[in-house]
Amino acid sequence: MQRTYAKNIDLEWFTRQMADFFDARKFEEITAMRNAAGYQIIAGDSQKYKIKSDLKVDIRKEAEGFSVSLELAKEVKKFNYPVMLATFFGGGYFFLKDLKSDETWRKIEREFWQMVGMTVMNAEEASNPPI
Repeated sequence: MQRTYAKNIDLEWFTRQMADFFDARKFEEITAMRNAAGYQIIAGDSQKYKIKSDLKVDIRKEAEGFSVSLELAKEVKKFNYPVMLATFFGGGYFFLKDLKSDETWRKIEREFWQMVGMTVMNAEEASNPPI
């Protein structure tokens, strides 16, 4: 998912805030790097959040503001067998694991976008203090 903001904020500061988001949630191997388009964060697996893929965040400078995208770093294969057949052959464990991973992904995605919104709002307040 990608969202665009018509705000001019310090993207290096914003990237640090997003890296701290993953660090606070005990994600491993958090890598934040600068590239030609902006910044990219890769967050490895977490002890708390069991997701089958690393998470990738792209923060790009746009003509009028910036954009943020969050996605899984690699395509996650879904269990392709009928549920009854899978549970009959012991695949229910893997099916359940896939469901939990998908549920966890949705949860972290909601938390991430809430954090992005709060961070953008805080950046606006810091750059426009009340008189």
